Amino acid sequence: MPLNDRLKMRHLRTLLAIAEQGSLVRAAHTLSISQPAVTKTLTELEVITGQLLFERSPKGVTLTAAGRVLVRHAGAGLRTIHDGLSSLSSPEEGEAAKLVIGASPNLAASVVASALGRFAALWPKARLTVRTGNNAQLILSLRQGALDMVVGRLAEPSAMQGLSFEHLYTEPLLLVVRPGHELATLSYIDPVLLYRYRLILPDASTTVRESANQFFMSLGGGLPTHTIETNDLFFGKNFVLQSDAVLCIALGGIENELLQGTVVRLPFDTRSTEGPVGVTLRVEHSPSEAMVQVLDEIRMSAAARFGAMARLKPLR
Repeated sequence: MPLNDRLKMRHLRTLLAIAEQGSLVRAAHTLSISQPAVTKTLTELEVITGQLLFERSPKGVTLTAAGRVLVRHAGAGLRTIHDGLSSLSSPEEGEAAKLVIGASPNLAASVVASALGRFAALWPKARLTVRTGNNAQLILSLRQGALDMVVGRLAEPSAMQGLSFEHLYTEPLLLVVRPGHELATLSYIDPVLLYRYRLILPDASTTVRESANQFFMSLGGGLPTHTIETNDLFFGKNFVLQSDAVLCIALGGIENELLQGTVVRLPFDTRSTEGPVGVTLRVEHSPSEAMVQVLDEIRMSAAARFGAMARLKPLR
């Protein structure tokens, strides 16, 4: 029996879920099936392909070279099938454009939101999906074909194979507190004093967290231990307003509050945390007319955002 005749949709869905989650247990939870069912399906797929697709370890599973090749094509294939089925179920929409955009939370709420507002006025029938998450998860979904683009920070070089990055602007991390905080009126803050307060930090799996860690190490006090980790901007902002905690956040995620005076920036030179923000695409993917239009709108939003952030340059 030819390989294509033995391959089922459940094999590909399971493959992508394991690749994204890095764990058979988490993949089973995502798929709402049992772990033995996931293991059985993966074993079937490896028999069908004649290849080992994942390396197993106590910490989870990682894709082999063969697994990476199959994931790249499986993601794009499932996306094409899904779009075809959607068109059949909604024939009145004809060939309406469909785009799935991944973005970090602060960029989804700012650059992407304003860009899609203008795009929707030009393409009223377009079907748009915006998914947020940490950069590593979004880049993986892009590689798998589940996303058309990712708007966020530049990924690690090891994750950029087969991808391209268009730089839009650069932003630093800032440390902010609520008005009235003990630190809010100081022109100089000894790092020892800073470490007395709980720090709200980006999740450990994110690129910005690596920048934050390097910054704290440069202060001479080592990595902070009295922390809360989160990628939820709404939680971070509200927690810092209701407590004496110090929030470490990308400038783009807090610029409106700074301009409105609802938070206060602490006097630390954070230029070392600056990182490139832009759009990541699959090299092999030819953009549709709608996608080209979205990219133009994102560039326009990013240019406006960069101009606004120029008023909030990091302290020198």
